[in-house]
Amino acid sequence: MKYALTAALLAATSTIAFAQEEVDAPSYRPVPAENLVIMTLESGEVVFELNDDFAPGHVEQFSGLVSDGTYDGEAFYRVIDGFVAQGGLADDRVEAYPTLTNENDRAMSEEGFTPLGNADLFAPEVGHMGGFPVGRNAEADLEWLLHCPGALAMARGNDPDSGSTEFYVVLDAQRYLDRNLTVFGRVLSGMEHIQALHRGDPAIAGGVIQEPEVGDTIVSVQMASDIPEEERPNWEVMITGSEAFEAFKTSKRVRNEEFFYRHPPEILDICSHAVPAREVE
Repeated sequence: MKYALTAALLAATSTIAFAQEEVDAPSYRPVPAENLVIMTLESGEVVFELNDDFAPGHVEQFSGLVSDGTYDGEAFYRVIDGFVAQGGLADDRVEAYPTLTNENDRAMSEEGFTPLGNADLFAPEVGHMGGFPVGRNAEADLEWLLHCPGALAMARGNDPDSGSTEFYVVLDAQRYLDRNLTVFGRVLSGMEHIQALHRGDPAIAGGVIQEPEVGDTIVSVQMASDIPEEERPNWEVMITGSEAFEAFKTSKRVRNEEFFYRHPPEILDICSHAVPAREVE
């Protein structure tokens, strides 16, 4: 009975609860090496995809800092449970780097948007573009990336154009931050290592980890494009306009497994499911 229950729970909560034939190569797209980031922590590896379509300025500066080794040996120095994990230089060294004009939203695109299929609390419409969760307002002709778990964004001061080097990873959905800070990437793999980072006390210095303790070390960060081609990892992301992705969303929306004797409403939260990604040979 115990094993039967375990199997039922796994079936009910599986992230990829759809037929394998639906997720073969034609349903995936490769992540360009210039947008693929490999971060090594003491606990393991975190893989990011950058979005130079929505935030080209931020991606350019962040990529340059990564290639220069700026983040190697630094730390996640401000980590607040259920909020964000912030890393970077953590002191006056930030002042040496140019600030960025915010890229919090942009004019709506005519192609490439896949609607979620139900209403959202924070935006008139939500869906996906290129594997990233996106909000839209047709009346204002604007679209933007969302602060869902795993989002990679740039920290800043009160000035909307004051971000430069300090990045953060969203630990739990923070949708009220949408369009207030620039999201420029997302975690493809290794979110468990981000979630395992040592926390600061949010009541002390806004969650900055206090001495003598230190935040978890960022051992290294690399752009895949800086790694020799025969050694670099290759990642693919499910195409969000594909039949496979529609099947994936249906598996999340329609919970008709035997385990659910009370069926949940057939709706989705845009932040409750990450678009599948996989490493390939």
